[in-house]
Amino acid sequence: MGIRKPSLTVSEARRLAETRSATSRAEAEAIAPDGSQVRPAAQNPAPQPTTPPPAAKRLDGPVERRAPPPRKETEPAPAPPSDSGGRAGAIPYPRALMPVQGDKVQVFISAPLPAPGVSAIYEILCRQYPSQKALQMVLRRALHDYEAMLENGSFQTSPEAYAVDQAASPEDFIQTSRMMPKALVGIARAHFDPLGLESTRSFGRKLANAALASFFAREAAGR
Repeated sequence: MGIRKPSLTVSEARRLAETRSATSRAEAEAIAPDGSQVRPAAQNPAPQPTTPPPAAKRLDGPVERRAPPPRKETEPAPAPPSDSGGRAGAIPYPRALMPVQGDKVQVFISAPLPAPGVSAIYEILCRQYPSQKALQMVLRRALHDYEAMLENGSFQTSPEAYAVDQAASPEDFIQTSRMMPKALVGIARAHFDPLGLESTRSFGRKLANAALASFFAREAAGR
């Protein structure tokens, strides 16, 4: 068999080999727009996991609970004033009927025990209370009625004394005080002490005796 003569010369074969080698390198490597070399796709690293946004919070931990704001307690309405000096269970005055201290004065009063048979009400009370306590309860009601008599003028024709228990000791009498309207005290003072010479306690004794005498008289008359 004879030797074939090559179709390419040595120089042409070398240029062809260099051309193929340059083409292979161009396909394997790519140049980035900024001039940096980019690795082939087969050699790129795996994409890194992205960090979740701040809003996505894990719920596997303990949840902090905030206490609700404290309630604002309402202040209780102020209780209306009472005429009992703070006694429990007393019925308070309506505001329109509250007595004005500036229009009243304190009167010191005293009265002896009545004789037996003067007042059936007083004797009934003596079965439950001491005699001084019983007369004090009667005097409270008698002075209340006598204030109305001072206001309408009927006190001028009412009795001013009652029969006193002669068997009682000098210490057996009641002594207390009462707040009365200043105008009514002025009327009583003008009646029982027109000269203005009586002492305060003497005036109070006359006032209490007249109030009790009027009460006992109305009781005897069935009024």
